[in-house]
Amino acid sequence: MDAARGALFVFLMIVLILTPDTQRSTPHQQLEIRNILDNERHAIDILNTTRYGDFDPAEDRWLNVTGLRQEDGYSWDLLPKVQARAREQTDIVLSDWIKSGKNNPEWKVLGDRYKSSDLIDGGIGKEANASATTTGQLIPFFRNISGIVNGKWIRSKIADNHRPAALNLTALNSRVQYTTKEYNRNISGVEGNLRIKFDEKRSQRLLVGRSSVREIKAVVTVQDETSNGDGWEMTMYGVHYPESGGVLLSTSSDKFAGIFALPHFARSEPASVLAQQLLNQTLMATVVRQEEASRYTIPSFPWSSSPDNPSEMMFPTPHCEFIVYLQQHIPAVGGSTSQEAYRRLTGLQSLEEELRYPTGASLGIVPPLVMSSVVFSPDCGFVLESKGPPEYAPQLGEHLSGPKLESYLRNAKRIIMLFCMVLAGQISLLMRQMRETSTPSTRSRVSFYTIALMAMGDGFTSIGFWTVSMVIDATFLVMISTAFLAFLCVCVFGMKFLMDIWTIQGPERREAERRNAAANPPSLPVVVTPAIPAVVVTAAGADTLPLPVTARRPTDEAPIILPPDQDLTATETDDAATTTTTGQGATPTTLGRARNEMGALYTRFYFLLMGTLFLSLHATGWPNTIRSLYANLLSLIYLSLWTPQIYRNIMRNCRKALRWEFVIGQSILRLIPFIYFYTVTDNILFISTDRNAAYVLIGWVWIQVWALFSQEILGPRFFVPNGWAPPAYDYHPVLREDDEEAGTTMPIGFTEATTDSEPSSPSGESKKKGHRTFDCAICMQSIDVPVVSAGSGEGDRGSSLATSLFSRRAYMVTPCRHIFHSPCLEGWMRYRLQCPNCRENLPPL
Repeated sequence: MDAARGALFVFLMIVLILTPDTQRSTPHQQLEIRNILDNERHAIDILNTTRYGDFDPAEDRWLNVTGLRQEDGYSWDLLPKVQARAREQTDIVLSDWIKSGKNNPEWKVLGDRYKSSDLIDGGIGKEANASATTTGQLIPFFRNISGIVNGKWIRSKIADNHRPAALNLTALNSRVQYTTKEYNRNISGVEGNLRIKFDEKRSQRLLVGRSSVREIKAVVTVQDETSNGDGWEMTMYGVHYPESGGVLLSTSSDKFAGIFALPHFARSEPASVLAQQLLNQTLMATVVRQEEASRYTIPSFPWSSSPDNPSEMMFPTPHCEFIVYLQQHIPAVGGSTSQEAYRRLTGLQSLEEELRYPTGASLGIVPPLVMSSVVFSPDCGFVLESKGPPEYAPQLGEHLSGPKLESYLRNAKRIIMLFCMVLAGQISLLMRQMRETSTPSTRSRVSFYTIALMAMGDGFTSIGFWTVSMVIDATFLVMISTAFLAFLCVCVFGMKFLMDIWTIQGPERREAERRNAAANPPSLPVVVTPAIPAVVVTAAGADTLPLPVTARRPTDEAPIILPPDQDLTATETDDAATTTTTGQGATPTTLGRARNEMGALYTRFYFLLMGTLFLSLHATGWPNTIRSLYANLLSLIYLSLWTPQIYRNIMRNCRKALRWEFVIGQSILRLIPFIYFYTVTDNILFISTDRNAAYVLIGWVWIQVWALFSQEILGPRFFVPNGWAPPAYDYHPVLREDDEEAGTTMPIGFTEATTDSEPSSPSGESKKKGHRTFDCAICMQSIDVPVVSAGSGEGDRGSSLATSLFSRRAYMVTPCRHIFHSPCLEGWMRYRLQCPNCRENLPPL
């Protein structure tokens, strides 16, 4: 108990020492914080006192906030074109829906008098305002867009002939000293991938009449040919208009007050008014919390686009700012876009309610989120668009699409449960194989590296699920269960099987070391010493004669004890005799050496596992091409798990090392994750699919399986040219009568073997010419063996039958020239590598 308390005390002291103290701000820092808060309040005052249209660079109207001043040099001449393109995307989405309103008497006025752009972001003319809001509420959009959308982007033609001006970073913000003039997030490619993760669960909502607006946070990832890893990731803040499905996002930094000027980027005046009223509440509340936190610590910028990058504070780097316009597409929930508006809207609302607060009702197919987008960088001067209809065919791109967050988590849980079942199947197959290979003879056939590759893959799975489970709370239970199964697979069953194989194959490795040492003896200088006669000194100190032959002598050799269920081979006897000693100064015993080998085995295995894991984590930041090559190469190496077994079968000339249930089952189960991530477009990790690579991996695995199958049927070396493999004994030789006198392959007792003939035949000829019958000493039954007659040619029918591979599989001849049924001797050799007749050592199968 005292030791436990002492350990707890030491642990608490270490935690207290390593816990960083709350960083108190210095007077200089307090002054800087007050300046930052004053600037934020000034930006909020400008937000309150300005209206939509006060910022119009074409009319030389500017705002006195960072990034929106004329001297800042931003590419604001592109903003009207970008807004027009965003309205055009909205027109495309809503045009069919507006036309369908002509058949609806409650909002027929909209179809007759207004265009779809009048509904942008909840906006409508002052006339028929009630009808407009009713119409906005009738459009079946997702009201909560928490989810992940993914798609392709292309460069817009808007900025084709535009060249951005060189910015004076010191003039933009004199307080920040940038470490470089190279801009991050500067998209220079022609096309790439765009992924946006929306978070709207805890957002504040503002309701004005029947129109509403909500604050929203999004993590945007833009990737092109020049970016490393998954691309440039940034956090953006903005507003969402649920009734019209519009979203407006912006980055904010020391050189761009994006969140404070957001209403001026809106696509319509009503949308700007709604955004301004909401931001007046949320921004001021955030500044107040920031001021309260500054009393105790240095607060961070709450709207930073890189909140998870602490190096931005110490080594600030300029990066391109972004403004993103998004328009949600109408989900397909029953019926067409021209009918059943109320039913579709009601069904969508019920679906959202069930997703958010599940009651167990049947959901059916949840439609994905689909959005079109326009991405504008005012300082770097480029414009991107999502790739999709009507400009591009659906096969080339369908804008941005993906699941809602609740649907994504449900799907992720199902996929993880599938992986959990895969791991359970792997454990079951491994346990059956371990029971099947429970003897030294069967374990010696199994390749150590085949099982090690499987354990390595399970180790990757276990560490991956353990790590992710700590980040995503919603899937913690299923992830931790899957990680536990993978842990069992690698650390309990896999490592036990590896240790058993390593121990049994130890004498084989030591014999190989002896052969290598004998083939390459060390070159040491020869030292010649004169022979000194042995002198026996007695207690009196005089030389005497040697002890009598019958005198008792001390010995340093321990007796070799044979286990009752297995005889040792000559090599193992040598090992036991040379490594086991008694008395003081003894060398390590065989048990001690086995323990040392086990420790080294564990160390090497986990060192290789962790090294490969860290290299893979580092590879996530490599360029796309190199990262894809690395992932494909690592997958190919992992799925080459049967290649070491094929090689061992060749070198030892053995078959039937593994059960076919184990080979086929493990091949299918270990291919399932690769097939999913390589072929399923909407996979849970959003990995780019590569069907050609998937076909190569599947084909490679089944080539290995067919090679193992062929080795069992046609022989382990059927495809290996003569002389390429070391010599090995063939238990299925061709029996020839000519070899009787030489005694090389003919079984003992060949002359006493009966000829398989029919005595009642009037001609006295054998009914099965070229066959002999022997007795199997294991099952005590007769063996019908084809024999090549003396003097027969290659074209004779009896000679062809005797040399046929399948006819020779029926019998086995030992090196001591005893013959048995193949199943009988194979079953015997599973437990003892000795001849059942003469106890001569047998080479392994």
